[in-house]
Amino acid sequence: MSELDVIVIHIRAEQAAEYERLFAERELPRWREYKDRGAFLSARISRVAFGTDDRQDLVKYAIVVEVPSHAAHSEHDADPGFQEFNRLADLLQPEDPLVYGGEVLHAV
Repeated sequence: MSELDVIVIHIRAEQAAEYERLFAERELPRWREYKDRGAFLSARISRVAFGTDDRQDLVKYAIVVEVPSHAAHSEHDADPGFQEFNRLADLLQPEDPLVYGGEVLHAV
């Protein structure tokens, strides 16, 4: 079975546009390349509009990526381009992200 990875990051509200620009310029092209060669089955990012965490000083982003195996996840995490993007994104995050992953049990 494939692996589903879910990350929720918190960005300072006044830096949300900067994060979105950084993502579009540096990470989105990598996502497309990984998808084109089958290392990502799907990948999505959503600016969270509602939820149990209603802090207004933070913008939350939900990132959901399905990969064929944990090896593909590890390959992406080790990618030097991703590591540089992540270093820059970390500067905009006042707290650690929530990170979850595991084997997909059911899908439709």
